[in-house]
Amino acid sequence: MTDMSKAKRIDEELVCVDSLVHYLKQMCGHQEVQVDRETDDPPDFWLHIDGKRFAAEITSIVTEQGYLAHCRRLEQSIQGKAQETGDLNGTYALIIERNPKLPTRTSSDWLGLINIAVSVIAATKKASSTEISYLQQDSHGRLGIQKTSVEGTAVGLCGFPRFKWEGEVQEELAGLIQDAVLSKRSKLEKKGVPQQCPDSILLLYDAYGYGDAEDARIALRKVQGYDWFHSVFWAASFTDRTNELYPENPGRIGSFLYSKEDRWGKET
Repeated sequence: MTDMSKAKRIDEELVCVDSLVHYLKQMCGHQEVQVDRETDDPPDFWLHIDGKRFAAEITSIVTEQGYLAHCRRLEQSIQGKAQETGDLNGTYALIIERNPKLPTRTSSDWLGLINIAVSVIAATKKASSTEISYLQQDSHGRLGIQKTSVEGTAVGLCGFPRFKWEGEVQEELAGLIQDAVLSKRSKLEKKGVPQQCPDSILLLYDAYGYGDAEDARIALRKVQGYDWFHSVFWAASFTDRTNELYPENPGRIGSFLYSKEDRWGKET
């Protein structure tokens, strides 16, 4: 069993701000973008974009659907690897108890988790059924695998609710973004950041790379007070792009959901 809470994880703030800088340079044509991390946040970062100063606040958005999609990718990866090794004999359940924090797909921890699961499958290939073998546990929950039948050759996901309709996903996103807008605005105002720098950018980090920007834009229209911020940026899908500012972290592609700067909403 692995305690993934102790494993090295990516720094979401560094991934997110790099995504923003990449977009500003590559899609909006800015030449000079300087990033300074604030040690006494808020804000998380100060940005100087062609000489203009901005405060940048980052928050992670984790939807149930995004987490479920991530779990399904893990399930499929375990099944695929076990089929490749020839060890998948019977039906196994990948069991999610509450919401254990799972590694990202680009990390060595992700591959390690798959290998641990496949080793359990290999060790139990001749058994008719087994008790749950826990692969990971942390303060958020537990992840386990159990052989349930000698029939079939599959790994299935257990212990998670149904997929939601598109409208339900957007409602969930709207609620999460609303909370982020209120929380981040309150923190910035409490510290007096608007008096130092009137323009703040809210960066939303789609933790599991599930939601697309169009869903997020539709959800944002239902949020009250988002336009207090100068701009709202969505860092979403994982890519093979190198993180230019912080190479030890993965790169992501993102886009603006809203901006008072017309140029930022249009790719050059």
